[in-house]
Amino acid sequence: MLIFSDEWTQAYQDAINANPQYSATSQNWNHGALAMVILFSDQSNSAVLLDLAGGECLSATSTTQAEVMTEASFVIEGDMQTWQTVLNGDIQPLMAIMRGKLKLTKGSIGKLMPFAKSAIELVNSAQTLETEFPS
Repeated sequence: MLIFSDEWTQAYQDAINANPQYSATSQNWNHGALAMVILFSDQSNSAVLLDLAGGECLSATSTTQAEVMTEASFVIEGDMQTWQTVLNGDIQPLMAIMRGKLKLTKGSIGKLMPFAKSAIELVNSAQTLETEFPS
């Protein structure tokens, strides 16, 4: 499945909700939706919007960068190579933000830090999917 496609996004929501560790580490998440954006050099950016609350993914939507900037409480952006390294487990998401590999373009890093384990479990959920990256 192509990353951030409608098919991938629905499978990702199912994977998040099937992950008991995500549920356990995210019970106190009440900070709104989280979005991830892949930045492409030709400006055809791709995004996924996750409506997260109380250890559950209420919805997941494949959408645009402009849409997530209005809908999400947190927006994390990066190029395709960086997202591949994150989703491969080579670097943890919050560490990638701290090192400047991913950019938090909306939201507070201070609100995300207590949920570092939740972020890892979001990655673990994505790793259960057969993900294809555009060439």
